[in-house]
Amino acid sequence: MKLRTLILLSYGIGAIIVTVVLGFSAYRMIFNTDLVIFTILITLGASTLAFVINYLLMRPAFRSIDKLGKESRKIAKGEFSGKVDVTGPLETRMLAEDFNEMSAKLDQMFRQIKDGEVARNELVANLSHDIKTPIASIRSFSEALLDGMIATDVERQQYLRTIQRETMRLTDLVDELMDVAAIDKKEPVMERTRIWLDQLLVDVLEAFDVQLKREHRDVHVEIAPECQFVYADQTFVTRILYNLLENAMKFSDVGTSIEIGVARTEAFTVFRVRDYGQGISAAEQERIFERLYRVEKSRNLAHGGSGLGLHIAKNLAELHGGTLRVESALNVGSTFILAIPIWKEGELE
Repeated sequence: MKLRTLILLSYGIGAIIVTVVLGFSAYRMIFNTDLVIFTILITLGASTLAFVINYLLMRPAFRSIDKLGKESRKIAKGEFSGKVDVTGPLETRMLAEDFNEMSAKLDQMFRQIKDGEVARNELVANLSHDIKTPIASIRSFSEALLDGMIATDVERQQYLRTIQRETMRLTDLVDELMDVAAIDKKEPVMERTRIWLDQLLVDVLEAFDVQLKREHRDVHVEIAPECQFVYADQTFVTRILYNLLENAMKFSDVGTSIEIGVARTEAFTVFRVRDYGQGISAAEQERIFERLYRVEKSRNLAHGGSGLGLHIAKNLAELHGGTLRVESALNVGSTFILAIPIWKEGELE
C-alpha cells in the first residue's frame, strides 16, 4: 500500500470515528432527532473539509515522494538521469537534496568503475600482445639453437643477442607493471638521498650504450655548473630518465641526436630530454601521460610499448612534488621537461 493511500485512509477512518462518536453522544444527550441529524451533518462536513485541506497540503509531499521513488528505481537499473526537483515541506526538500547528492556520487563512482574496467581490459589486451611477441621470438630462436640449425658462430651470436634483447623487453614490461601496481596502491616510499648528477646520467646512458652505438646516435649532455647533485629517490629518478630516453629513441629516426640538459632555478632542478623525431600534435600532448595512451596506435616493433612509460614517469615526478611536461611540434621533435624540487639535507623527511 502506498504512503499516500495509507495517510488518506487514516484520515478517512478518523473522520468516520469522530462522526460516529459525536453522533452517538448527541443522540444520548439530545432527544431531538432533527438536531442530532443536523449535528452529524455538520460533523461530516467539517471532517470532509479538513480531509480536503489536508490532502491539498500534503499533495506536494506526495508528488515529491513519487518523483524520488521513480528516480530510485532508475538508479537501481543503473540509469542516472539527473537531479530531482521537488517542492513541499522542508523535510522533503532536504531529502531530495541528499538524494541528488547521493545520485551524483553514485554516478561518478560507477563511471570510475567502468573506466577502470575498460582500462584494465585494455591493459591486459595490450600486454598480452606485447608479451606474446618476445616470447615467440625467444622460443623460436632457442629451438633453432637446440636443434643444431645454426652452423656458424656469427649466427649463433646473433641468435643469442636476439634472445637477450627480447628477454630485456619482457623484463621492462614486468618492471612497468610493478611500478603501476605500486603507484595505484600508494605504496611507493621515497628515500631521498644525495644523487650526483653526472654519475646519474652516466648510469642511465650505460643502459642504452649498445642501442646508441647500433643506431649511430650522438647524445649531447650539458650540466650547468651549479648543478652538482640533487636530493631525490635515486631509483625513481633513474626510472623517469630511463623512460624519457627510451621514448626519445623510439620516436626519432636512427642517426639523429638526443640532447640532455640539466639546469637549476630558484626552486627546482630541471632536466630536459630533447629528440628530433616525429613530434607530438597539440591535441595529443594533453593525453600522452594517460595510462595506456600511445601516439602510435599500431603496435609495431619500432614504436612498440605498453603505453605505460610516460604515465609512470609523470606519477613518479609528482610523487617527488615535481612536474613532468612536454614541448613539441610535429616533424620537429619533442622536449620533455622534468622539474624536481630542490631539497636541503636538513629538510629531508
